[in-house]
Amino acid sequence: MPIRTNELKYKPRVGVDVRPLAYGITGNSRYLAEVLRRLVTSESPLEYYLYSNKPIHTVFYDILSNIHSRFFMTGKLPGFAWLNWTIPKKIKKDRLDLFWGTLQLLPLSCGNVLSAVNYHDLNFRSAPETMTTANFWQHRILSPMTLNRADLVFCLSENTRRDILNFKADLDPKLKVVYPGVESFPSLREPLCKLPENFLFTIGTLEPRKNLNTLVDAYRELKKRNSSYPFPLVIAGRLGWKAEGLTQLLKEGSLESEGIFFVENPADEVLAWLYQKCSAFLFPSIHEGFGLPLLEALREGKICVASDIPVFHEILERGVDLFAEPLNVDSWVFALSELRHKKLQRPFVWDASQWTWDLTAKKIEEGLIDLWKHRKELYH
Repeated sequence: MPIRTNELKYKPRVGVDVRPLAYGITGNSRYLAEVLRRLVTSESPLEYYLYSNKPIHTVFYDILSNIHSRFFMTGKLPGFAWLNWTIPKKIKKDRLDLFWGTLQLLPLSCGNVLSAVNYHDLNFRSAPETMTTANFWQHRILSPMTLNRADLVFCLSENTRRDILNFKADLDPKLKVVYPGVESFPSLREPLCKLPENFLFTIGTLEPRKNLNTLVDAYRELKKRNSSYPFPLVIAGRLGWKAEGLTQLLKEGSLESEGIFFVENPADEVLAWLYQKCSAFLFPSIHEGFGLPLLEALREGKICVASDIPVFHEILERGVDLFAEPLNVDSWVFALSELRHKKLQRPFVWDASQWTWDLTAKKIEEGLIDLWKHRKELYH
């Protein structure tokens, strides 16, 4: 990634909330990790300070081992208290110039420090039923404050940008769409559990927003109607919340007799194997800020079946991929049955050149640098 090294006379200090890296591989943590791997270098015009209230997950240790990273494990207060008590003190102590919030929230007070924030979605407005009660109220109360206070908002998609503008139209000048990237996995490793061939694959945390219950219900219904349906279903992901019944069935292997298999929290090499070996990729989410797994499936040339929601139309192609009404079991049954009659290979090579992590990191860094260069116009 080309880094601009000579534009600034001073190396501004950027504090980064890296709590997403404490939870293993999710869409949020992958986005942040891939960007930091490209930004935290000796050539960077910015100096990054990384903060978390929890230990970083082992899959991201390479970021901590980077000699140019400055990581601080700053106490064990819960998230809200840590963000609003510990971080303001660190901003002052470490003499930060900018603070970058990566979980859609900023401290209630950042002093005179410039601030940027990532926004992946506006779930508290568009899909409140997919959030825990505590998370809903936290974002319902604090997101408007964060959006007003932030000097720059990185939107994960054009859909997220539109949602924010529908909420507060005057925020347009500070919104910048920065899509995630995708790259080939470096290596493959077969899961420890034995899986059948020609399987359909989906990945997601076991939680309401990922809508895996609807997909499983549709698959089981399809198998009842047509016991010769040729594609098994493989679900990969980590345990979440409000999905106890499905979680138990998957962990016990109770659904394997019906052709449904579970791979818990797979490493990247196993994910790579699953994407490459599957016959098609399924993504039934009720709501997403973007949908990074779809990019990973497209990178492998897979046909996708996804929920018919606006953001997925920024990625997929009607006529090539299939769409289903998110919560309509019959719609999913129809879409899955259509796979039997569809050529399960994309008609042309997918162009990944506009979906690279290098480009994502470059846009993030450009945003932070431009923010610093225009600080005199923004200081409150």
